Amino acid sequence: METKHIKLSIDNGIATLCFDMENEKVNKLSQEVLKEFQVLLENIKTNQSIKILLITSAKDNIFIAGADISEIKQMNDEHDIYNVVISVDAVFNDLEQLPFPSIAVINGACMGGGLELALACTYRLATSEPKTKIALPEVKLGIFPGFGGTQRLPKLIGLINALDLILTGKTIDAKKAFRLGLVDKYFAQGHIEFRTQEFVDAVLNKKLKERKKPLRAMEYFGFTREIIFKKAKDNLTQKVHPDFKGPHKALELIKDSFGSNLQEGVEKEARAFAHLAITPESKNLIDLFFISEEIKKDFKNTPFDSKIEKTAIIGNGVMGKGIIWLFSKYASDVRIKLRKLEQVEGILNATSKLYSYFVKTRKLTKKEVDFKLNKLSYTSTFNGFKLIDFAIEAIVENSEQKIATYKELENNLNNDAIIASNTSSISINSLSESLTYKQRFLGVHFFNPVNKMPLVEVIPSKYTSQEVIAQSFEFLRRCGKMPILVGDCAGFLVNRVLLPYINEAGFILEKGNTIVSIDHTLKEFGMPMGAFTLADEVGIDVGYKVACILEEAYGERMKVSQVLKMAHNDLKLLGKKAGKGFYIHNKKGETVVNLDIAKNLQGNAGIATQKEIINRVIFIMINEASRCLEEGIIQKVTHLDFAMIAGTGFPAFRGGLLKYADDVGIDYIVDKLETYKGLFGSRFTPSELLYKLKKEKKTFYTGEALWKQ
Repeated sequence: METKHIKLSIDNGIATLCFDMENEKVNKLSQEVLKEFQVLLENIKTNQSIKILLITSAKDNIFIAGADISEIKQMNDEHDIYNVVISVDAVFNDLEQLPFPSIAVINGACMGGGLELALACTYRLATSEPKTKIALPEVKLGIFPGFGGTQRLPKLIGLINALDLILTGKTIDAKKAFRLGLVDKYFAQGHIEFRTQEFVDAVLNKKLKERKKPLRAMEYFGFTREIIFKKAKDNLTQKVHPDFKGPHKALELIKDSFGSNLQEGVEKEARAFAHLAITPESKNLIDLFFISEEIKKDFKNTPFDSKIEKTAIIGNGVMGKGIIWLFSKYASDVRIKLRKLEQVEGILNATSKLYSYFVKTRKLTKKEVDFKLNKLSYTSTFNGFKLIDFAIEAIVENSEQKIATYKELENNLNNDAIIASNTSSISINSLSESLTYKQRFLGVHFFNPVNKMPLVEVIPSKYTSQEVIAQSFEFLRRCGKMPILVGDCAGFLVNRVLLPYINEAGFILEKGNTIVSIDHTLKEFGMPMGAFTLADEVGIDVGYKVACILEEAYGERMKVSQVLKMAHNDLKLLGKKAGKGFYIHNKKGETVVNLDIAKNLQGNAGIATQKEIINRVIFIMINEASRCLEEGIIQKVTHLDFAMIAGTGFPAFRGGLLKYADDVGIDYIVDKLETYKGLFGSRFTPSELLYKLKKEKKTFYTGEALWKQ
């Protein structure tokens, strides 16, 4: 039989099915591929000469990346989805019930449906290369494993371990997979042929030593099983919004089906999966997946001469230390400019602390961390800067100090080096004016904490070359970040849209609502933290400084709230880093409201309802975001939505800020903004773009022509 995507070979009783999807960089389980797989299984299961089956991949660093998400995205009928899932289950059942053993040889990414296929094999081998990543990430798409994963994985590695992988979608390497019992052997890629043959021989000669598995009988006792499920549910309740349904539904399914026979469990899984796959939350999250894949391609085809390897950082505050850690992990050398060499100890301690998680979770060894720390070197002058490819300043938000730093950098760097600013709010064009090599300068704005936040805003000036942008994008992606191109303006994109959120919460507080009630309402909406918790996390001094810059740039609509002024100027509050802000923070991570705030507030005139709180803080963000589109600060509505999710934690299951606006309705938003303008002032004046969308009966996702005119 001639096949396009899977090649069958048989040699000395060993059959190999090698996945190599035609015209694709990765292997996906599309319906066409699965049909081929089914036919090939039918052909080989009656072949008396076959003693064992190997399933491999011809793609570099990819085993099988999972199901074809685009096919799921297009399906909107629950019954149709159920039929597709059941048909895939039948194929995987055929694989599991072959009359000879099967081995998945995992060399590269093994995700979602790819891992579910591997789970249906008798054995699994994996290479120890960094590119070998193993996961069931479906919950991140608003669904859960639907090809038997919720049934086979708990049986293989135990309930506790399986729940951890399924409910979080976390990725593990081959070493961790081996410890869990998910793979039977792992080895270096260079040994793949020899070690696979060695394993095959052990299976065929019945000399394979069965691995000891931890005693899991307790998971089948009703009392202990209930404790496990209760703890998992409590954890989800604490960490996952109830409208983010995938993890919650997965837990319900596993609880309901655990202990059932496989076919009964798979049937329940298919029905629950089909119901979940048509929800708006799932469709939104799948859309965001494709948006992120699109963003990853930006500037990939723009040529440049050399990669960034040797880096330098000027500034060692909170952001500076985070960038030092990041570059130590991914760059080849990291030079740190200090005011005093006595600061070295603090930097080493902060960097080591960020690495402690990797050691604790066994993602890095102590020796590997020491190697990365040895990349750091220090100078109180600019000694050694001639060798640097990329220098970034992360000093205070003061234009004069930054410009003075750039002059020193230009005097000490080679002429090809890139100079970047981590400014969060100051115009890149204005900062670049005094530079000699303006084309080598740009903004590279990281978000706090650097070790956790994926988004980086890249802000070119009007002089920045395309080559420099492409070099920076490539380096930031190598650092595990998602760079996004943003136009130059005060606050750029994320801070410009986010500051009104914090500011409006301040105006609401002034009128009589409490800090706790406002923050609780915003958390219930799906924000990762309330506005006042966020202000404390960022630092009230930092937030106030940025707020003042934005007020200066945008006038009355960005007027700093009295609450923020009072907290900064009168009460001298700094936030979490000093243990005192809108909340009192103790060393155990516990918080209570700072009563000094309430004592200094006069207003109790109007307590806003929960709906009004959400409308005011979210609609004012939507309004500012629409102006960013009008001004060309960001070119695509999809990119804006991704930036607000990755940069602020706007709830992903809602699809993004402007997707949420479309779902709520443009007419409703404009009407509400006009009402709030009459009640609270001109900061709620709807943008011209919102008026255009309303008039033309368009949405943000259908009205692109209205802001590109």
